[in-house]
Amino acid sequence: MRILCRRCLALILALFSISALAQTSAYKPGAPLLMWKVSSKTNSAYLLGSVHLGDKSLYPLPSTIENAFAKSSVLIVEVDMTKVDQQQLQQLMLQAGTYPEGDALARHITPATIAKLDEFLAGYGIPLEAFARYRPWMLGITVVILPLIKDGFSPDEGLDMYFLHKAGAKRIEQLEDGTWQIKLLSSFPENVSDSYLQRCIFQAQHAGDNYAKLAQYWSQGDAQKIDDLMADLSASDTPEEKAFDHRLREERNPHMADRLEKCLQSPSDSCFMVVGAAHVIGSEGILKLLQSRGYKVEQSVVAP
Repeated sequence: MRILCRRCLALILALFSISALAQTSAYKPGAPLLMWKVSSKTNSAYLLGSVHLGDKSLYPLPSTIENAFAKSSVLIVEVDMTKVDQQQLQQLMLQAGTYPEGDALARHITPATIAKLDEFLAGYGIPLEAFARYRPWMLGITVVILPLIKDGFSPDEGLDMYFLHKAGAKRIEQLEDGTWQIKLLSSFPENVSDSYLQRCIFQAQHAGDNYAKLAQYWSQGDAQKIDDLMADLSASDTPEEKAFDHRLREERNPHMADRLEKCLQSPSDSCFMVVGAAHVIGSEGILKLLQSRGYKVEQSVVAP
């Protein structure tokens, strides 16, 4: 099944982590959550696999999650978007994600892909000229986001923003910054851009079932099914694509695990970490890294 391109899914779950969200009714008492309690001999912390763009149907969150957050003194997120200069970040994104004056997308992808892109954008009332200078990696993100925006999803309703707005007197720490993430995105290999963009267009046209599936897996706390889905989507990736995916996901995990380990070794900090779900799960995910270092990991469940 290759309905949602792995690159776009990785962005959805691991970077800006845009995802369809679960209906509140899906939270069944006793069911697992995509949150884990990680314990050392002297301290414990919570790790929540995040979705960052959604709608009001996600809330209210199960009391298990809310109580874990309430008990914590430190909130750790990928990027503290409440402190970001949005205008400056947008300018940096445009600088990195667009070709310089005199160059254009049409010089880097095939006429067939241009035609598919034009047809796709027309369905949203957007002229192709609006993205004529977008680099394929940035256009791929845009293509995937469009159906979600149309369906009413918003970053303001995502888990990161929810907890950032609730933080109050808690100390907030960010693992990365927007500039670093943009540099990572812009390192996408140009030589596979055409096939990547074709897949993103096709998969955005057929994304409904996959977003619903992701929402279901998240609401059920089914880490294995999410990981299996991502593995299935990457099965036919080129070596260049696999290398980029590894930079996008696995290479960032040790730093995140290090920060949570610092909490576990602290005599006073009680941490609640919210990061993209793809960083948490999998054979090279934060959970496996912490388990390999000797920490106890317990998946949380919905309270009765």
